[in-house]
This record gives sequence, C-alpha cells and structure tokens, in this order.
Amino acid sequence: QMWEEAIALGKELAEQYENEMFDYEQLSELLRKQAQFYENIVKVIRPKPDYFAVGYYGQGFPTFIRNKVFIYRGKEYERREDFEARLLTQFPNAEKMKTTSPPGDDIKNSSGQYIQCFTVKPKLDLPSKFHRPVSEQIVSFYRVNEVQRFEYSRPVRKGEKNPDNEFANMWIERTVYVTAYKLPGILRWFEVKSVFMVEISPLENAIETMQLTNDKINNMVQQHLNDPNLPINPLSMLLNGIVDPAVMGGFANYEKAFFTEKYMHEHPEDHDKIEKLKDLIAWQIPFLAEGIRIHGEKVTEALRPFHERMEACFRQLKDKVEKQYGVRAVVSYL
Repeated sequence: QMWEEAIALGKELAEQYENEMFDYEQLSELLRKQAQFYENIVKVIRPKPDYFAVGYYGQGFPTFIRNKVFIYRGKEYERREDFEARLLTQFPNAEKMKTTSPPGDDIKNSSGQYIQCFTVKPKLDLPSKFHRPVSEQIVSFYRVNEVQRFEYSRPVRKGEKNPDNEFANMWIERTVYVTAYKLPGILRWFEVKSVFMVEISPLENAIETMQLTNDKINNMVQQHLNDPNLPINPLSMLLNGIVDPAVMGGFANYEKAFFTEKYMHEHPEDHDKIEKLKDLIAWQIPFLAEGIRIHGEKVTEALRPFHERMEACFRQLKDKVEKQYGVRAVVSYL
C-alpha cells in the first residue's frame, strides 16, 4: 500500500518507456496504474502501524545489540503487548523492564538480559514540495512513513499539586529518538543514533493538546467528506467528548490555569502563547460546526435525540467562545 513510492518508481519507468524504448503500450498501462495509485491515496483508508522503542540491556546480549536502543515498526493493528510477546520469544531468558527510564550501570553491566519496550510517536516530516495546506489523506502517509524522529512523552508534576486544576503544574518531559535511517527501510527496525530531551511547560502542553484536538476534528471531517460511507460512531464519540462539558471538561481548565490576572502578572513572557491558545480555542468552533453538520446528515433516527442534545451543547459552547475569543471562519476550497 505504499503507493507514493510506487508512483516515484513509475515516473522513472515512464521516462524509459517514453523517451528511451518508445514502448507506448507499456507506457499507457503504467500510466493507468499510476492513476489508480493516485486515486487510492485519496480514497483508501490505510492502517497506521505503531512504532516501538526497544532497549537491550545487559552483557548477556550479543555485542551488536548490547546496551543499544532500536526503533521497530509494528505490524498492522499490532498492539504493544503482542509485539512484546513476539520479541520475548526470541529471548526466552530475558527479563522485561517495568520502567521507561534509562537503566543504570548496574543493569548495563550485569550478566543477564533486560528488555525495555514502549510505544513511541513518529514525528511528521513533510517533504518540501508540500508548501501549502493539503488533504489529510495525502499527509497521513507521511505521519507513519519516511520518518526518522520519534518521541516519548512523560508527564511530570512540578511544585505543589493543585486539587482544583491538574493542568496548572503539569509539565511534559519529552525524549526524542533519531534513527540511523528513515523507517520503513530495507529493515523494519533501525538503531537509535542520537537521543535528546526537552521540557514542555504546562502552557505549551495546553497549546499542543488544543492543536492536536483541532487537527483530529478536521482530519475526521475530511475523511467523512471523502468517503460518505464511513461509520458514524467514531465521529459521534469525538464530537460529544468535546462539546459535552460533563464528559471531558473542555478547555475550562485552561482558562482557570492560564487566563487569570495572577498568571498573566507572574508570567508576562507568556503573553504571545496565551494569545495563541485563545486563537486555537476560537478555531475549534468552525471545525466542530462542520463535524456536527455532517453528523446531523448521517445520524439514524434512533440516535436523533443524542444528536439534538449534542447540538444544544454546541450552541452554548459556540456562544461562549465567540463572545470571549472572537469568530473564525473556515474557507472552503471547492
């Protein structure tokens, strides 16, 4: 299903058929294949494999993997538990580590075998040719392919715990792994060549979370516009989880944590970031509006009361957000 790679190879072949071999019959067949590949990219939903960081610690391992970390590409729909089981069958004497922190010298120098395994998130690196916004169906390939940087994030609390608002002091400790080559490659796993760590402040974490939520709504809306036959349940759960304050609490926690005079006074350097977060909150409304419109068109009569309740919650949310953060409008490209 790596049609993007097939298209690149097809273009090389087309050059040969057209200008070197003058085999127009083969050329026409190849161009028909390419046309199908382009259509597949836009219309076919492809499963996204997970990536796993695996560390082999202890003197009991062969030298080529000993005390090294590798990034593995999992199989389609493979859960971490299944991947781990598959991994441990190759090393039946190995002990699985229960922590994701880097081990100390006592484990690295021990005579045993210790395996550390956890899920990492591939970091999107779009080719430079995409210099303007493009369809999510096109971008989605690059979210899990041609990737070389992977992230693992761990929440860390700093300062006193605030029982009323857990977001106020929730920092993120993010470890970035860079592999020797892009995945997938000639192998499904490559060694990690460099590791570095960054700290994400609570406000930056809020901005990132809000951006991801907006992207998620927008991506699902695009999928439903591209394929009207998609099941409605994932869209129902996503929209309801955002517009119903009883389910998720929405962004009210961000307002309590960061939009107060006290926070502004103590962190004047965060003014631009606070404006960015407010902008993202405002932008969520047009994305939600489109999602609820599609939901209303596809919902069954049995779920009509659920949809009407969701619409009522959305109207309240829309009034509140537009009053406080302004109105945003999505430009439709027909």
